[in-house]
Amino acid sequence: MLRSQCYIFTSNSYPVRKTAILFGCLLLIACKGVAQHDTLPSFRDTLAVYEGLFTETEPLHLTLKFDLKNFQRTRRQEKYQPAQMTCHMCDSFSVTHPVRVKARGNFRRDNCTLPPFWLNIRHSGIEAPALEGLKRMKMVVRCRHSPEYEAYVLREYLVYRIYQIVSPYSFRVRLVRLRLVDTGRKDRVTEDWAFLIEPEALLARRLGGQVVKSDRLAMATVNREVMDLLAMFNYMIGNCDYSVTGRQNLKIIALDGPGPSGFIPVPYDFDYTGLVNTHYAVPGEALGIKTVRERYYLGLCGSRERHLSVIRELESYREKISRLILDFEYLDDMEKMDMVAFIQSYFNAAQKEKFIDREIMSTCR
Repeated sequence: MLRSQCYIFTSNSYPVRKTAILFGCLLLIACKGVAQHDTLPSFRDTLAVYEGLFTETEPLHLTLKFDLKNFQRTRRQEKYQPAQMTCHMCDSFSVTHPVRVKARGNFRRDNCTLPPFWLNIRHSGIEAPALEGLKRMKMVVRCRHSPEYEAYVLREYLVYRIYQIVSPYSFRVRLVRLRLVDTGRKDRVTEDWAFLIEPEALLARRLGGQVVKSDRLAMATVNREVMDLLAMFNYMIGNCDYSVTGRQNLKIIALDGPGPSGFIPVPYDFDYTGLVNTHYAVPGEALGIKTVRERYYLGLCGSRERHLSVIRELESYREKISRLILDFEYLDDMEKMDMVAFIQSYFNAAQKEKFIDREIMSTCR
C-alpha cells in the first residue's frame, strides 16, 4: 500500500461537471500509472484525491486505524485520540495521513457501541485553500452491530440528500465505505457504511455567509420562506426534534451578500425522524404523539395561501425524491419501499381539503 502525504486540491475555475471529469481523468491516470509502471503518482495526482469531497456521489473508501477499544471505553470523555486515515482511490493508489477522533452526540454517545465522531484533520498536513482553517468534520457510523442499524445510517444519509433536492440551504454529505482497524484488539478489521457531513464552516463559505452562534434567536428572526419550507419538510419526514431557539439540530447562517433576508436555518441530525425510524427515537412528551411516525407541525402559523404555496413547492419535488430513494443501490429494497411509502403518505394527506386546518393550523406556532 502506498503511504504518502495527503493533499486536497480544489479549483474554482471549473464548473461542477468539468471538475468531476478532471478528477476522474487524474485518478485514472494515477491508478493506471501505479499499476503498470509501479511508480508513485505525481504531485498533481495526489492533489486530486479529495476533489469533489462533498459533490461526488460515489462512496468514498476510507480506512481508519486506531484503538477502537479505548475509544469505546472513553467515548463519554471530551478527549481526542490519534488515528491513521487512508483514502483508497483504487487497488493500487491510496494516501494516508494522521488524524484524531472524538465521540460526539448526546444520546448516541451514551447509548451506542460506536457513536458518531469528530474527525479532526487540523494537524494532518492536508493543504487546500478551500479547507483553510478547517479543523474537523462529522462522521456518522453504525450505532450498534445489529443489521437494522446499518439501514439507519443509509436512511439518514438519504434524508440529507432529499433536503438537498428541496433547498439549496442544506448540508452536503458524502457516503463512505469505512474499514475500521482496531489496534486495541490485535488489528481486528470491520467494514461498514458511514457518511461525512459537510462542516458548517464550509457550508457558510459556500453560501456566502457566516455561522450564527446565538441560542437566543426566535423562529420569527429567521427567513420566513426558508423556515416555512423547512418546517413542512420536517413535517413530511416526521421530524419534531428541532428548534431555532437553542439551535437544536439547526445551524443558522447569516448571508453576507444578495439572497433571502434574515437568518437562514439549515437542519441536520435526522435519526429521530419517522423517515429514518430508529427504534430508539421517541417524540417529546409535550407533543401528545406516541411515535415519530406520527407527524406534528412545528412551523409558524400563516395564511391558507402561504401554507398552500409551500405544499405545492414540496409537491413539485415528489418525483425526484422518490427516484432518489428507489435508485439508491446500497439500501435494501424493503427499506426503500418503506421510505417511499412514508413520504407518499404525506403527499396523499396534503392533497385533502381539510389538511391545512386539521394538521397545520391546529399545531402551528
